[in-house]
Amino acid sequence: MSDTLDAPAQLALPAEQTATERRLHPLTLLLNLSRQVPQMIIGLVALRLSGPEELRPWVALMALLAILGMFGFEFYRWWRFSYRLEPDELRIASGVFSRNVRSIPYERIQDVNLEQGVFARVLGLAKVRLETGSSGSGDEGALDSVDLAEAERLRDVIRLRKAQNTAEPDQPGAGPAEVAADRIDAPLLFAMDPRRILIAGVFNFSLVFFALVGALLNNIDFLIPGDFWDPRRLLDFLGLDDLFAALDMAARIASVIAALFGVLVIGLIGGIIRTFLREYGFRLERTETGFRRRRGLLTLTDVVMPLHRIQAAVIATGPIRRRFGWYELKVQSLASDSDKESDHSIAPFATEAELRHVLAETRIGWNTDYPAMRRVDPAMWWVPLVFALPVPIIGLGIAATLASPWIALAYAALPLVPLASWLHWRAHRYALVDDQLYVRHGFWNQTLILLPVRRVQSVDIRQSFVSRYIGLAEIAIGVAGRSGAVTIQAIPLGEATKLRSMLLGNQPGAWS
Repeated sequence: MSDTLDAPAQLALPAEQTATERRLHPLTLLLNLSRQVPQMIIGLVALRLSGPEELRPWVALMALLAILGMFGFEFYRWWRFSYRLEPDELRIASGVFSRNVRSIPYERIQDVNLEQGVFARVLGLAKVRLETGSSGSGDEGALDSVDLAEAERLRDVIRLRKAQNTAEPDQPGAGPAEVAADRIDAPLLFAMDPRRILIAGVFNFSLVFFALVGALLNNIDFLIPGDFWDPRRLLDFLGLDDLFAALDMAARIASVIAALFGVLVIGLIGGIIRTFLREYGFRLERTETGFRRRRGLLTLTDVVMPLHRIQAAVIATGPIRRRFGWYELKVQSLASDSDKESDHSIAPFATEAELRHVLAETRIGWNTDYPAMRRVDPAMWWVPLVFALPVPIIGLGIAATLASPWIALAYAALPLVPLASWLHWRAHRYALVDDQLYVRHGFWNQTLILLPVRRVQSVDIRQSFVSRYIGLAEIAIGVAGRSGAVTIQAIPLGEATKLRSMLLGNQPGAWS
């Protein structure tokens, strides 16, 4: 179909032409039924194969009645749902048995985003997502689904009226031309071609294939014999029992290694497929008010991120990805992403030069790196071991004594625990440079948080019983739009107090 989220939208209509009651597109019924029918079919198949004998002949009739009932309910719900653009607010009425009328003032709407799934793209529909920041959910005022042209028109009208209602009395509000400029002829900041997406997929190892198979087996477990997962039963089912019995120990070990290699290959393929589905056609454009991001192969999303909503930036990488010079740039916004996350990925797989080019548009600096940042106290890695490591040591000893001596081989893996804790401590650093806080976490999944001091909402100093005894503290920094606090662990209490004063603006000067 030629209509996509890239198509130009119709001009915003005057107020007298928009304050009318409107309903979702009638094909919304088809989309809602397509989500429910598969679950109903699985239930009817289970009833047909494993249900009581007296009910099995009636499965076809029950299926027909279920479909008619679902269609009737969805039709009535669609008929009861309506929306209207008032001069000062968007009004949404819904409810089957009880009526709910929601009024959303335009000045409270933070973002208006469009989303198209695979079936919606075929049918020329789109979902309109309104972000108000009232509850942290991405569906405070979702319209699912409307005609694509109507979705574009709604986005233009809401943005226009929001700009007009929030304009200063002595300043004119934005007009249709300014609103449309946010998505027409916007300069391109970053894009990913298929080759870049393929390379990114190799680094995004994923076992989602096994998760999908597990979910499928969980839904059809009534068709699987009880002893299906017994190793001997599996070998017999695959016709490999005699072959496996004839193999010596070396060949069996080789077969296990081959199976692990197969898992690795499937993980690589799964990562590539998952990355292509999410990042295909990725484009980041610079609009007059912020960023516009479009991506997705099956589900196409079109998200606008105003610059004044961006609170912080996050640079993510890893030891292997960093070795090859690849990074991911996210921004933390007051509005949630289409995946209901506060982090918007604006450069999923970029070089350092590309990342700095995009980051410069956010007015957030990247002026320091790992070697120049301050380390936290070594107690961060050894104190948890003192309390946690004796538990598995004693548990393995008891299990080896009571069950099997072979369990004692697990002691060989225990040195990995302090090694992982030490690497985690070594990677955790922080710095305060030019009124901006830098906090680094993680050895394998490395994240560098870039937080302007002006965006700090609160600073808490936390101490446990042990940390009080050794004179250390943890700082928790609250940031608007972030699900959790930015934390700096295991720093001396005096330094924590000084850092808190500097972050809250009570003490001038640079961190030394």
